[in-house]
Amino acid sequence: MRIFSILIFCGLLSACASDSVQRQPQIKVEAVTHKIAIQLDSKTLNESDKVALRDFIYQRGELSSLRIRIDSYSDKGNKVVPELIAILKQAGVYPSQVTNQFSESSSIADVALVVESYRSIVPNCQAGKDQHSVLNAFKSSDNFGCANASALAQMVATPRDLIVGRRLDATDGRKAVATIDAYYKPAVKSANQKSDNNSIAASLGGQ
Repeated sequence: MRIFSILIFCGLLSACASDSVQRQPQIKVEAVTHKIAIQLDSKTLNESDKVALRDFIYQRGELSSLRIRIDSYSDKGNKVVPELIAILKQAGVYPSQVTNQFSESSSIADVALVVESYRSIVPNCQAGKDQHSVLNAFKSSDNFGCANASALAQMVATPRDLIVGRRLDATDGRKAVATIDAYYKPAVKSANQKSDNNSIAASLGGQ
């Protein structure tokens, strides 16, 4: 009888240890690649090409998280690379985010932009619990923490930072402390607010 009790106790301990509870929700990130190819009618980009490029970059989302590669397939396409970099800079993409290369593969297009971005995957959570039984009494549900993981995945500003680290920009440190500075910095009253306060005090009989 004692041996049987010990076996049951060991079985319960193994059931508890086999499925550890995750304390930190895991957010999955996937890479997304978009490409636009341009066949030049002249030696430079025309207005329709520039508008298409601006719309294409605008639809990619946050510009600071993009990585862009310019592939040129001809001499004519290679000559417009500086113009493309200038257009991207005007749109808000830093030159450090852009690379270019000359591709020897045959293509109808003269130049192409390959944009790589990242997005977090929001998990689908199922409502309810598993049916209680002896086998799953000591196992955590697969749905445990799914709501937290789903909320965090939707709040990730730059999913690429969860995969690859990056150097801080010149303004990152300033943005990090701007809220704290605004909290501790005393509010500066404008001339209009001072005149309003004086008029209120005069109407109430104050000095």
